[in-house]
Amino acid sequence: MKSYNDPYSAKNMTPKERIGRSITRSLKSPAGPAEGLPDIFALPIAVYLRNSNAGILVSDERHRFIWGNDVYMGYFRPEGHTGNSLDTPFQAMIDHWAAFLLDPAGFELKMKELRKRKKPFFGWELSFSDGHIREISYIPIFDGRRFAGSIWQIVDVTRHRQWQEELRRTDEKYRVILDNLNAAFCETDLEGNIIRVYESFCRLSGYTEDELIGQNITDLFVPAENREYARNLRKYRIEKKLALLYDMEIVLKDGTRKWVLASSGNIYDREGRPTGGVGIHMDITPQKILQKELESAKQAAEEAQRSQKEFLANMSHEIRTPLNAIIGMVHLMGETALDEEQKEYVKILKHSSGILRSLITDILDISKIEAGKHELNPREFDLRELIQSMKHTFQLKLGQRPVDVTVELDKRINTLLLGDDMVLNQILMNLLGNAEKFTKEGEIAIKVALQETRGDAVWLKFMVCDTGIGIEKNKLELVFQNYQQAEKDIRERYGGTGLGLAIAKQLVELQGGHISVEEGPVYRTCFCFDLPFTDTGKPLEHPEELEIDKKYDRFDFSRSRVLVVEDNPMNLKYIISLLEKYKVDYQLATNGPDALYFLESRQYDLVLMDIRIPGMDGFELARKIREDETRPNVATPVIATTAAAMPSTITLARNIGITDILTKPYTPDQLLQVLNKYLNEDETEIIMEVQNISGYEFHPGLDVRYLNTLYESNIGYAIDLFEIFVMTIQEEMTKLEAVAGEQDWEKLKFQTHKIKPNFSMVGLTWITARMESLEAVLRKGEQLEQIPGILEEITAEVNNLFPVIEEELQKMYAFVKQQQ
Repeated sequence: MKSYNDPYSAKNMTPKERIGRSITRSLKSPAGPAEGLPDIFALPIAVYLRNSNAGILVSDERHRFIWGNDVYMGYFRPEGHTGNSLDTPFQAMIDHWAAFLLDPAGFELKMKELRKRKKPFFGWELSFSDGHIREISYIPIFDGRRFAGSIWQIVDVTRHRQWQEELRRTDEKYRVILDNLNAAFCETDLEGNIIRVYESFCRLSGYTEDELIGQNITDLFVPAENREYARNLRKYRIEKKLALLYDMEIVLKDGTRKWVLASSGNIYDREGRPTGGVGIHMDITPQKILQKELESAKQAAEEAQRSQKEFLANMSHEIRTPLNAIIGMVHLMGETALDEEQKEYVKILKHSSGILRSLITDILDISKIEAGKHELNPREFDLRELIQSMKHTFQLKLGQRPVDVTVELDKRINTLLLGDDMVLNQILMNLLGNAEKFTKEGEIAIKVALQETRGDAVWLKFMVCDTGIGIEKNKLELVFQNYQQAEKDIRERYGGTGLGLAIAKQLVELQGGHISVEEGPVYRTCFCFDLPFTDTGKPLEHPEELEIDKKYDRFDFSRSRVLVVEDNPMNLKYIISLLEKYKVDYQLATNGPDALYFLESRQYDLVLMDIRIPGMDGFELARKIREDETRPNVATPVIATTAAAMPSTITLARNIGITDILTKPYTPDQLLQVLNKYLNEDETEIIMEVQNISGYEFHPGLDVRYLNTLYESNIGYAIDLFEIFVMTIQEEMTKLEAVAGEQDWEKLKFQTHKIKPNFSMVGLTWITARMESLEAVLRKGEQLEQIPGILEEITAEVNNLFPVIEEELQKMYAFVKQQQ
């Protein structure tokens, strides 16, 4: 028996201490912590109760509230109490809380129920009159089977509930928005099973929400033929973590089909892993119907355009064929002995036929430009010579009219330019023709100024001005529209199609320039345009001009023999007269079979044939000429004369081996240029060794003899071609190998023919010979199994010699630099 008072005996403990001991005992097993509970369970629970951030109330076995922690006291400290000790009966505590609550009666009823049942209860929310919401948890404490009291936990959840309510309102707001948008929303899991839908999706699909939940969206909506594609899309979206936008046809509940524009994205968990997807679907069926209608309309328009092109080609041939004879015969007639009256008639005929030819040319040009088939062919040219020639031409055309043609050319333009001089010539001709038509007296001025220089690129500003009738200011831009003229009576008074300026504008813009028209203080009308060119840096040369009367003396075609294939009597008369004038030995064939007979009988230096001939058209005849290497004229230049100068016609002619195109109606000078190009020995002579006076020595591994003759000591020109070869040949060889791998022999033949000459230009003449062997195999269509071996040898040779060409180019750079 103890002789002192045990402060921890039950009779010496306060009610709070007794409850604490009971709680501790209830947590500990009879054997103590060693039987499984950590040592921390032996500590007084008062440590937790005091330091919890929740409000804590403790009641004893008689349900009297005896203690509250600081948090609780901060909420509801009863009047007159200090510290944490309480001594408040159960009903008194209910009455005390009732003053703070919105539903005191419900609170009292629940408290009495908890006291009676003595079972734990959690998540009881109370709404207070100050707007706060607090959650009550009730924990009864037993010491063995004896009820020892209770712990009441009060947690303020006001902000949490406010957030939840805000989220609920936001969710509801967006649900209302999504349900009423013309966009159907749904959510799916990773397998595409629908887990949530909105009213908008139900409206689109025709299904109810209950019918949709759990269904696979692909199996339910996507037609069978597209399901694999749809599953692959979902798989790609999930794996790549990408949002996708695509259109797709779907099947609705009633079996009808609609097109939707779908935007789908992934839904992620907190670790960033995809857990599903969300899709937005917009009905685009009306747009799809409209798109199909537009595509049908586009096809119809393209078909109409093709028909128009065919019509223009046919019209061109039917009109140009007789027109060619008219122009030619008038030209020949003008060189005979005529009296003054006859000369006047010839002059009128020349003028009228020229107008007719211009009208046809304008219509075909605008058609070609609008079809996007007008190609630029840059080359070196002398701008001063072009402008002076144009001035001379128009000065002669004006005759005795009191109009001066003047030229102002910037003196800084003193080198050869690289550009399409033919297109520039056409632009200036159209503008000068317009000025000449409307200027009865005064001046027509051609002005060219250097506008800007960027490295070797130069921008030139061209001006064609006149003192003619002028254009009203509100009509200035109208003149550039197709088939439009500034005034209604212009066509009646001056003629024309209204296409000349439209063609000029489109040709300027095709080259990246800009054209405008304005009225100046001196000139009534001034057309201004700017164009870019490349400055070659090569100085201009001014050879002595030959006298016009002696222009034929330098040509000698007496040793050449030409086959003429033509059936139109007027054209025959015209071309025969010209050939006799140029002293050309010719053979005549008026149909395809006769032409083929002549071609198989002997060799000709040139074939001049109309594409449309009886018995066999020119294309078929050209194929037969080229298809058999054993025939004598397989390499003879073939010049096609045609009025159907459409891009498709020209492309077809090139592909089947026609060397060049001469468009009807052609002038005597144009025919002379063709004959000179293909028959004159100065133009087509066999490469022979010439003296190298530049001092530059080509690499001995190249065909030095060929290169010296080809470039004639012009190392600058050699550099240009070597540069092009280095920049393009690897890409061209890659194309060659790709086409060979596809075994598309026609494409391979075209690619071979295309790049064959490139090797000779850099002294690899033996590779050109091997390319010719490859082309021969392709032409025959026999022993095609040889092609991979030939191509492998060529590729290896090119790869082996490419560094030599690069080194040679660098050596030429250094040589030219030393000469400066």
